[in-house]
Amino acid sequence: MTATTWRRGLAGLLSVFAFLAGTASYARAAVPSYIPTTPAPFVVLQIESGSVTVRTWDRAGVQLIADPGITSNHAPTRQVAARAPRQIMLWSETITTPAGALNLAPEPFLLPPFPPGEHDALIVRGSGNVTLTVPEQTPLVLANVRTGSVNVDNFHGNALVVHVGSGNVRLDDDSGTAAVQVNSGPVYAANSVFERLRLRTGRGNVVMNNCRANQIQVTSLVGSILYDDGIFEPGIARFETNRGMVAIGIANGAQIEAHSGVGRIFYDVGPDGTVNRGPTDTQATIMGGGPVVTASSVSGAVIFYRGSLRDHPMLDRRLGRKLRSDAPDFQQP
Repeated sequence: MTATTWRRGLAGLLSVFAFLAGTASYARAAVPSYIPTTPAPFVVLQIESGSVTVRTWDRAGVQLIADPGITSNHAPTRQVAARAPRQIMLWSETITTPAGALNLAPEPFLLPPFPPGEHDALIVRGSGNVTLTVPEQTPLVLANVRTGSVNVDNFHGNALVVHVGSGNVRLDDDSGTAAVQVNSGPVYAANSVFERLRLRTGRGNVVMNNCRANQIQVTSLVGSILYDDGIFEPGIARFETNRGMVAIGIANGAQIEAHSGVGRIFYDVGPDGTVNRGPTDTQATIMGGGPVVTASSVSGAVIFYRGSLRDHPMLDRRLGRKLRSDAPDFQQP
């Protein structure tokens, strides 16, 4: 991601919170700092480079531990009222490959309604490492990191939006509605329940282990996707990559629609499963059927199976370390 693109994205996100103008600024040193807030503040991070960690606690107020290059602004409720964003625009990204340019188009992401009540806002900016502990009722965490990483643990608020230019994102024990985009780098999610998840990578792999989703859409331009030992609820479930593999391990019943442009489709549906296979497309049921799950790759393999990849030695050996659930940063295709 170019500096111009990042600045435009920064300006766009800050325009969502136009009430920042005139708020007081507080420089933070690398020591614990407590910032009094309402029990449900909006939290926005704009980091040039560094590692961001977000956790929750059962208190009002935010604990901020940050390097000296980080500053923060606190906007009181009177400046925030009626100005909460309705949607966030995911950014465009272009990847150059030997076969030509691949593109992620700009995409609006609709945020869920926020709970009633008073909301103030905390905005954290600069370069350096940041650890935030936020109230468990925080309705929105929005993190934008040009170069670095974002780790979110035990977040169960309304909405989580993360954008990383170059780096990685890790989600663990989270829930709610989320949009995640990494232009260059991997995404790892575990033990999480998503009402709605939109996940995009330009050049990077995606590994999800032991997750549940009502609506999920995962796209990678150049990267492989693993959804291992996961559960699907009725709703949209779509996984697609241009250059990479897609592997789906299902812990409950599902209907599979798989497409591989090169015809490499592998599966293990068990004795009660059914398969209707064609040259490049395959339909199947696992454990009696259920929600429809679509998986496609333009130039790679598509794999689907029951449960965890570890329970299928033949598939595991064939795929090697690229799709093992204990290696979230597995080798690029």
